[in-house]
Amino acid sequence: MLKKILASVGIGKATVDTLLLTPQLKAGEDFSVEVIIKGGDVEQQLNGLEFAIMAQAKAEQKLGDEEVKYNKSVVLQSWKPMLNQTIGANETLSRQFKLNLHPEAPATRLFGQQIAKVWLQTGLDIKNGIDGSDKDPLVIEPSNTQLAVLEMIENSGYRLYKTDIEAGGIRTREFSSHQPCYQEYEFKPQSRSFFGARELEVTFVDNGAETGVLIEIDRAFVGDGYRSISIPNHCDSVESVRPYIERLLS
Repeated sequence: MLKKILASVGIGKATVDTLLLTPQLKAGEDFSVEVIIKGGDVEQQLNGLEFAIMAQAKAEQKLGDEEVKYNKSVVLQSWKPMLNQTIGANETLSRQFKLNLHPEAPATRLFGQQIAKVWLQTGLDIKNGIDGSDKDPLVIEPSNTQLAVLEMIENSGYRLYKTDIEAGGIRTREFSSHQPCYQEYEFKPQSRSFFGARELEVTFVDNGAETGVLIEIDRAFVGDGYRSISIPNHCDSVESVRPYIERLLS
């Protein structure tokens, strides 16, 4: 009886560990995971699992007359497969699942460097117990279209300065986002001109067939200007995206 009471408050309960069977991901594509559940000190009823794709995003909050910036975790996607089975004490169960990454999922790696924090969180729903959980960082590469656009911008005299995930959404005449956050790539010109751009901020919104590109251009004495365009995803080279990006940068 004591073990059952302890398990109900999280001591000696079943635990969950998730293995990513697809180590390198791209937004919009399927990926596979294996979930290994290890029984605790007593038999327990497993109701189900919960998977969530999480991201660390920057947010702002107004406190009095000041804008306070902070980081928060946001849920991009979630799944709740049912289990409805009993796991015995010290028993080990494993299940495999195929999940699909949303086309707008932010990239976490660019040219071998980590640029954002996105992870898969797995929760275990145990009857009368506290959820066990596991966190696994995800390696997500930009799509070929996005890579081509980023390379085209660098070829146009800009260098990538930093990347952020921002809480909020994007809406233009051509496209709008569907996630609670968006990724922003900040570029600075390699050489300054008196009336030239001081900074570019580039955001992608991929719907699976087309990639929306929003560019915010900060020019001296002019202020910020916004330009947007949609590029078919079959355009996956610098030459094929060139006419679209040149139109935005002109």
